[in-house]
Amino acid sequence: MSPVRILALSLLLLLSGCSGCEREEAPKPPPVVEVDAGAAVPIGRLEGLSGDVRLERGGKVGPAVEGPLLAGDAVETGEQGSATVRFPGDRTVEVGSEGRFAVGSDATGIVMKVERGIVLSRVPAGGNAGGAGSKVTLNILTPFGLTRVGPDPSEVKVAVAEDSARVEVKLGAIELVSKDGKTLRAAQGDAVDLTRERAQVTPAGPRVVELAPIAVTVRATSGDAEVKSKDTGRWRKVRREGEVLAFGDGVRTKGGEAVLQLKDSGSVLTLAPGAEAVLEGAGQQGTIDEARVNLLQGLLAVQLAMGRESRVVLPEMTVESGSGARLEIRRTDAGMQVAAHTGDVTLRRGEARQELRAGERATVATDGTAKVEPLEEAVVAVGPGEGTEVFHRGLSEVALTWEGEGDAVVEAAQDAAFKRPVLWGRVHRASVNVSALAKGTLYWRARKEDGTQVAAGSVHFAPESPTKSLARARNVVPEGPEKTTIFYQDKPPAVTLTYGAEPQAHTYRVAVYKAGSLATPVVQRTVSETRAALEAGQLGEGNYLWSVTPLSQVGAALKGGRMNKLELVYDNSVMGLVVDSPRQGVPAAEKVRASGVAPVNARLSINGRDVPLDAKHRFDTWVPPMGMPPLLVFKMTRPGAPAVLTVRTLKSRGP
Repeated sequence: MSPVRILALSLLLLLSGCSGCEREEAPKPPPVVEVDAGAAVPIGRLEGLSGDVRLERGGKVGPAVEGPLLAGDAVETGEQGSATVRFPGDRTVEVGSEGRFAVGSDATGIVMKVERGIVLSRVPAGGNAGGAGSKVTLNILTPFGLTRVGPDPSEVKVAVAEDSARVEVKLGAIELVSKDGKTLRAAQGDAVDLTRERAQVTPAGPRVVELAPIAVTVRATSGDAEVKSKDTGRWRKVRREGEVLAFGDGVRTKGGEAVLQLKDSGSVLTLAPGAEAVLEGAGQQGTIDEARVNLLQGLLAVQLAMGRESRVVLPEMTVESGSGARLEIRRTDAGMQVAAHTGDVTLRRGEARQELRAGERATVATDGTAKVEPLEEAVVAVGPGEGTEVFHRGLSEVALTWEGEGDAVVEAAQDAAFKRPVLWGRVHRASVNVSALAKGTLYWRARKEDGTQVAAGSVHFAPESPTKSLARARNVVPEGPEKTTIFYQDKPPAVTLTYGAEPQAHTYRVAVYKAGSLATPVVQRTVSETRAALEAGQLGEGNYLWSVTPLSQVGAALKGGRMNKLELVYDNSVMGLVVDSPRQGVPAAEKVRASGVAPVNARLSINGRDVPLDAKHRFDTWVPPMGMPPLLVFKMTRPGAPAVLTVRTLKSRGP
């Protein structure tokens, strides 16, 4: 038998169903095109890799890289992995986490054998799935049946579990052949549930699924939160350690936030200050999570789980996503408003569907109509870099921004290890709005689909102090080749030395020397973090050299410490930015007076416009507020120091 015939038969065996199925009951597969083994013509292209993705080719398995996919290739994604396969004619297939598929072709077109996981096939409008004028069909073969997706514009989701599969037609139409040989057709909005014994089409419209009830825990993260039992009807404070809600219980917040966590799910619901909602139910089945909530007033922030089908069911509509999303759902006098900060979601209202992409907001009227518009970037924007400070009282959100174009996956958390996440998901532009913390540090990073990091940073939020006395001032000194100069008055300030993490380090030895005297350090200490805090007065006026040496668990130096330059200079100017005008909460006007004094060697801008300083570092100018509510954003920068933003919120003028 010729090598070509052997290869064709091998491909036929790869793409057939389970070997134990009775052949007379299974649909007959179309004839397999014989492929020239020497030519190795690519069937598609593997791209958009993220996390753990492996490629099996010719019996060998290794890490996948972007490039051509050949007949017989198999791809497997890990727990955090994902990939995209691009076929001729702009057809793409997105593969989620913990999936496995193989590719081949037959007389009708491309064959994709999906053993497990979730795949999403898209043919864009105006695309030609065959290329060069041909009409090619994508056959998605699962252990439970064959789904044929034609070359016309379509969007089809196939989820394969251990004992069943589900096919959802989001756009276009499909033809499906079940294991018992039945041919079914499904159109936009329809879904097909498959097992080895049967195939059932669920017509377009809300799908009723019996989910196993799961527990929902509520806890107050700030301020006060109250719960009202459906049995007693009386409000009481949520227990300090949190508590499990009963279905039908109400929750409301006063001056703080309340977090509702679904058990065994990554989905989290957060009630903003002044909001009230009733938990009507929560359930889970396989990869599906659901929370049923009646939002009576205010704002509900929602983070839907990554890698799962998650949805929030409200009386007015259902919001669902299969890839993780950060949403804000707000009740207004005119209806509901849904803002998608990360992730693409679908809004269902009866038989109507509305796709909402990351960076868009939908205003849903009481009659069910929806108006979609782009989300505006937050007025206060923060770029990459560590240690940016934002002083404010009542700022609602900031925009995290970076350079570049195209999709990215963004994460933000309240710890450097990203174990306390507050936001994650895909975005389609180089920015994302995130809620401002009243107090604390927010760490963030943005990665491309292939896992390459494009930006990262941290932002420290705190209320603006009425006075900034030197005793409370702490200067952050980063590691680097440039000398950091600290100007001070009265007495030497506290200093925090910061440096990069060493993967193998157990601790870090930090030593500070007087310039020209490296025999004995002025200060030396061993710390476990990537920062060393020196209290006020430990370093006096003068020039210093400091170094950090990463140490192993037994105290051995992993590498030599690089010397960094530091200078403390006495000066009679202020240490931090002092804003005399406007005061917080004063009425806004077309222009408001902004005055104060900045530290030596500082540059200042207000609402993005550079402001000149006089010989005594004072400023006095008139600035138009921006945003709603009206804001004045004072941004101060100094060489070798993180940016400092001071935000004054003004009172809106009446109509």
